[in-house]
Amino acid sequence: MKKKKLAKLICSFVSATLLCGSMSVFAEEASTIPGNPENVPENLEIDWMTRYHYEELEDQISEMAATYPELTELYSIGTSWQERDLWCLEITNEEIPAEEKTGIGVFGPIHGGEREAASSAMYFAWWTLLNSDTEYVQNILDNYIIYVIPSINPDGYEQSFVINTRQNLRPRDLNGDGIMFSDPYNDIDGDGYIAQLYSGTAEMTPSDAYNLPEGMKSFGTESSDWDGNGILGDDPRNSGIDMNRTFDYQWGRYDIETAGTDDQIGGITSTTITGAAMEPEVQAVQNFMQKHEMNALVVLHTGEQSVLYPWCYRAYDETEEKDADLPLMAEIAADMAQAATVTTGRDFYSMSSHEDYPTSAELIDYAFGKFNIHAYTIEVYCAGDGEYSWGNSDTLPEAKWVFYTQDELAEMGVDVENLTNADGDKLAEDEGLWFYTSSTNQMVDKVPEDQDIMVQGIKDAILVMIESEPCGNGYSLPDYMQE
Repeated sequence: MKKKKLAKLICSFVSATLLCGSMSVFAEEASTIPGNPENVPENLEIDWMTRYHYEELEDQISEMAATYPELTELYSIGTSWQERDLWCLEITNEEIPAEEKTGIGVFGPIHGGEREAASSAMYFAWWTLLNSDTEYVQNILDNYIIYVIPSINPDGYEQSFVINTRQNLRPRDLNGDGIMFSDPYNDIDGDGYIAQLYSGTAEMTPSDAYNLPEGMKSFGTESSDWDGNGILGDDPRNSGIDMNRTFDYQWGRYDIETAGTDDQIGGITSTTITGAAMEPEVQAVQNFMQKHEMNALVVLHTGEQSVLYPWCYRAYDETEEKDADLPLMAEIAADMAQAATVTTGRDFYSMSSHEDYPTSAELIDYAFGKFNIHAYTIEVYCAGDGEYSWGNSDTLPEAKWVFYTQDELAEMGVDVENLTNADGDKLAEDEGLWFYTSSTNQMVDKVPEDQDIMVQGIKDAILVMIESEPCGNGYSLPDYMQE
């Protein structure tokens, strides 16, 4: 999850539609936006308060395409490391030529565990198709081509049903035994979740994983020690790669001279790769943008409740030609945030991504920097009711600690005699293992409260973006990419 900073909700009193002038097909008084679809056919009944595996998302989007063949095309734009397809559902009125329409992208999560973002992308496609007989949606279908990609990281999405992960599954040999992912996490105590492990005695009373009683030591993460080296969970299924720091625009950019100032360029990020756009999932998305003209796109995340816009790697500079559309995008982002706030009752804010926290080589910078696509990040959801939850009152499971003796561990299949931690420490005779299961790890099979309302709010924010287009300088394909 991203490191978050407290920010105030920024509201705009200037309509993004007015800023775009008469170019927008919504410049005149628009028809009423329809609500939740009624009379849903049985094959498209989807419970928006359910976690769906990636195969289930594939089935659902296939049913959408089969039910509305005159409005959709379904195709793969590429595959992941584990050969899962990155599906795109193209939605439009196919009777009207494509060259007369404006392209819009709705991209699901690039971070695997941000699954509310995938639900939001799926809901937008579902809502659009099931309301395709209304005047408002017909106007969209006649004037736009909508490209919905439910997930950019299907491997990480699916792995997050085991334990939450941002990363993709590029094969990695973390413990150096010559076998990729040789010690994946699994639930050895049968409670349904993955725990962090700590040595100690039954008399110890740990409160959290950051303030351990004296003498408690980390003993890895819950696994079956598949590789038999005595260290639990030391070669899990994760790559160490945040794909949203690997796009081929300002990759690895970080200028130490500017660090900590308002003009900081780039941001530090950890990654195991040595070059830009090396992941097949990232290559697929970049190729898609090159081949499909889009005026605007949104990529969906979770971790905050915000609408962000470029730049990620630097601040706005009014003297830069590339920044000409940014004031317009700032107004649109503020209207998008306001729409999400009104529908969900949760506070959303807007700002440039750089103001939120500096990074480099993010998807929205690539889209805007390479093609002048008006690219936005919507952060769908911030968990809980703490400092950074911006008006939420969600109740998350309490983190839990459970102690198991050495005999109980042996019954779970742990080779206690040869068990060590990464430092080579063994359990003392009177010690066992404390299993610490965080609130986050207990959410792998749960949806957040009011997800069915969240997805509607994100739909409304996306509609604000669509209504603002076409405007600004529009899509531009670099000369060196043209055939």
